Amino acid sequence: MADTGMRAPLFERLASGDIDAALVFDRQGLLDSVHTELLRLFNTRRGPRTLTSPPSILDYGIADWTALQQQRSDDRRQLARDVREAINHFEPRLKLGEVHVEPVQGKPQQLSIRLVGELRSGQHHWPVAFVIERASDGLEVRHERLD
Repeated sequence: MADTGMRAPLFERLASGDIDAALVFDRQGLLDSVHTELLRLFNTRRGPRTLTSPPSILDYGIADWTALQQQRSDDRRQLARDVREAINHFEPRLKLGEVHVEPVQGKPQQLSIRLVGELRSGQHHWPVAFVIERASDGLEVRHERLD
């Protein structure tokens, strides 16, 4: 891995067996790591409100949004705010620019989330987009490179 100035997240350092490891990522490694963390974050449910201020590990995840209605703009805005808050607190390597919550055509109870922003590590920044959609076993996260 190339030295880009940002350490791997704690979970990845724990999984590697060396919590003090100075694991740093090249661009693809960073993309893969953020992708994995977003998958964890979006497939973890927290309560309807944050419990601590600022949010702590007790607040990890996204509030249950299965009851939100795709046609209600208030529901879509609320989900976008929740997503932005969770990413800002739990995945700082992704600097969000835009969060789009859109209805899924032909599926009245489903929403699609598109995140547009930059991956950042040290002085390096790379444009990226992630799409989060329902899959048969939870939510799936796909990434799109924008360069």
